[in-house]
Amino acid sequence: MASVESFWRIGHNITGHDVEGSLSVGHRKFRAFFGTSPAVCVVAWDLLADVRPNNSKPNHLLWALMLLKRYCIESFNAALVKVTEKTFRKWSLLFVDLLADMPVLNWDNRYGRARRGTITYISLDGTDFRIMEPSEFSPKWYSHKFHGPGLRYELGLCIRTGEIVWAHGGLPCGAWPDLRLSRDAIIHVLDPGERIIADRGYRDQTFFDMPNGSEDDEQKRKILARHQTVNRRIKQFCCMSQRFRHSLNLHPRFFHAVTNLTELMIE
Repeated sequence: MASVESFWRIGHNITGHDVEGSLSVGHRKFRAFFGTSPAVCVVAWDLLADVRPNNSKPNHLLWALMLLKRYCIESFNAALVKVTEKTFRKWSLLFVDLLADMPVLNWDNRYGRARRGTITYISLDGTDFRIMEPSEFSPKWYSHKFHGPGLRYELGLCIRTGEIVWAHGGLPCGAWPDLRLSRDAIIHVLDPGERIIADRGYRDQTFFDMPNGSEDDEQKRKILARHQTVNRRIKQFCCMSQRFRHSLNLHPRFFHAVTNLTELMIE
């Protein structure tokens, strides 16, 4: 059975840190290599207990975390953990896929600590991620946020708790503005009369409550500002901040893996 101590030891066998040395330096190195703490590794390992292969080991989870966090080339990663590129690829991508499917985000958690009579439980905002230029140029990929090709997602946060309760997307930025992306899925799972706090990119007053010059605008802006914090935490994983080099069909898997890990760290 994996423990905090075992992940600490196995992780630092990769980082090269003396496990009997400085705890603060050890934690900093562990997070620099794997993006999270040994305690979160244990939580993730336990959540995957029923779906991970019987011959899988904690090392394999750490390989996936290292891929997500550092996003180095495969030959470098394989040499670092002293296995072949084929072995590293097999186990790291397998665990990325498992992490993406962890039952972490819960849509019903948007009701957490909600005030009686409220009809607004979440805030919503879009976020873009860089990709390599597709071989056939098309303006549909263009993101105005970084003036290059990208994929767009949307994240929903519980207003009262800050918990991530919704993640959707992986579509070309230029072809899918925020409002169109929201109409693709989230508005179909709202309760009757439920509304969402969002910025001015969501011009649909049936479903969205935007800053509009009213007295509560400042409160709405504070709620929406939390998205910048969550986006920053997601993009501390280099696979989300660098240009994505893998096949585009893998990007949503990497995104959901990182989003699940980020929510575990928030909890």
